[in-house]
Amino acid sequence: MSTPSPIPPSLVTFPTAVVVPTRTARSTTRLWWVTLGAVLGAIALVVMSLKSHGLTITIRFAEGHGLKAGDVLRFRGIAIGEVSEVVLTPDLGRVAVKVQLEPKAAHVARRGSQFWVERPRISLSRVSGLETVVGAKFLSVIPGPSDGPAVIEFDGTESPPTLNEPESVEITIRFREGYGLQVGDPLRHRGIAVGEVTSVDLNHEFTAVAVRVRLVGEAHHLAREGSQFWVERPRLSVAEVRGLDTLVGGRYLAVSPGPDDANTRTEFEGLDLAPASEVPVGALEIVLHAPQRWGVDRGVPVTYRGLRVGQVLSVGLSSDGTSLEARAFVESRYRSLVRQNSVFWSASGVDVSVGFSGFQFTADTLSSIAQGGVAFATPAEPGPAANTGQRFLYVKTPQEEWLTWQPRIAATDAALPNDAQLPVPQRAVARWEERSFGFRRDRERAGWLLLLSNGNLLGPADVLLPTESALGPIVLEIAGQELPLTADRTQRLGSLATFRPKDFKAEGVTVWKVASVRSDVSDPEDCLAVTDSQSQPVPIAASSLQARDGVGEVRSATGLTAAHHGAAVISVKDGRLIGQLLFDRGKASIATIQDLGVR
Repeated sequence: MSTPSPIPPSLVTFPTAVVVPTRTARSTTRLWWVTLGAVLGAIALVVMSLKSHGLTITIRFAEGHGLKAGDVLRFRGIAIGEVSEVVLTPDLGRVAVKVQLEPKAAHVARRGSQFWVERPRISLSRVSGLETVVGAKFLSVIPGPSDGPAVIEFDGTESPPTLNEPESVEITIRFREGYGLQVGDPLRHRGIAVGEVTSVDLNHEFTAVAVRVRLVGEAHHLAREGSQFWVERPRLSVAEVRGLDTLVGGRYLAVSPGPDDANTRTEFEGLDLAPASEVPVGALEIVLHAPQRWGVDRGVPVTYRGLRVGQVLSVGLSSDGTSLEARAFVESRYRSLVRQNSVFWSASGVDVSVGFSGFQFTADTLSSIAQGGVAFATPAEPGPAANTGQRFLYVKTPQEEWLTWQPRIAATDAALPNDAQLPVPQRAVARWEERSFGFRRDRERAGWLLLLSNGNLLGPADVLLPTESALGPIVLEIAGQELPLTADRTQRLGSLATFRPKDFKAEGVTVWKVASVRSDVSDPEDCLAVTDSQSQPVPIAASSLQARDGVGEVRSATGLTAAHHGAAVISVKDGRLIGQLLFDRGKASIATIQDLGVR
């Protein structure tokens, strides 16, 4: 085995050390800046995360109704917050619900906001919250006034408010009985909800029921002296039937407002019954007295010849207790029928008699059997007109001659001067045939005509003037008669016309005197539009008229329809006829009388 030769020294190499430079102070500073930036970024993210949740508010409820963390707070169907915690209050008397609001919902955290738990509710008055039957319960809110102070603690309500106007006034009404009222029941005026019940509690003495009511919007004006409140509920008596809508809609509060200039008031005594009916404007108020009641009750009608013309307002004993007194009114258009020598008697019940002729049963109407009433008559020679507060003796049975009296007294309106009468126009229809597209077709025009003392019929020109397109004669039907309408007997008076009929039987037709016609109408004035004696005259204010070429355009035609075409127009100032009402294409106007022109 041979030995290897040694390596020459010149060929031997040794490892060389490499020196790497260390980090400088500048590099270290950069690392600190990166670390500081990361910390600041983390802080910003935390701050932004906290800020995105908005305020945390606390709402206290009497019951939790199954609310839990994660349930939402909604306003108009939009989620604006989330329940973060549901705990009992320290006194264990209520449930405190903490809600984190969205940043944009900060306006909810102000005084006056109302919160409630939305859950299924089914009652006679409303059905709500059915979506929570299959979904989670949630909170709802109605924000308070925009200028209210910011708060974070609230007392929730047990029932959702029915009215959500932010402006409201709280009042207290004390009743002897609660009549089943509940929180959330409405307060109505003229059928419109103007408030709602917020609480129903017994007073401290347990002698009455204190009902808190929230009036909203313009209804806060009802909180004034003289306002009367009562619980509307089903009532059935011989005098009235009312409140039947509460059988299916639930009970509710009703109100009769006090005077407009009355002082503000927030506490009231509730009525057990609805107040007596208001006396209509212009009605005649009278007092009836009798030794016995004889079926008279509040609300029963006052009748003349079987026609209802008024109503009994109240019944009670006289101040000395010796007789019974009833206060009643007669409507304005019938007040002229009541004279100082008029007589009143009971129209209540039935009259049963047994004699040689057999069994006799007498009653005025079926309504008089169940409801009763007061009837009156006036002698053939009427006395002076009765005045407000006139007292009349009220008897049980009328005398035979009273039922035969037939005085001629024109029913007038209280708006007219004393002794002024109302006209009685006659409904008329003009009929004819004309050709249209080669076929014969029936045509007609209808309106009201007034018989004048000169024998002429006054009415709209489109009813009385013959048309050239008529095929054959034109027939005017009026007062049960057919009259041939010919051009030689008609005369145009602007938008009106007169017709002098031949062989017209005027029996039973009221005639209007020509002397009671006024043609010098220059400026608009208050007036009445009159049709038949069964219809109430329609008042037309001068402010709603605009004079133009002898025709007064009615800018506000409240209560007027095409059925008033030709209605007689009477001046309220002097009771004279100043024109007739025309109705064309939905617009009403008054055609003044230019010249009657007797022919």
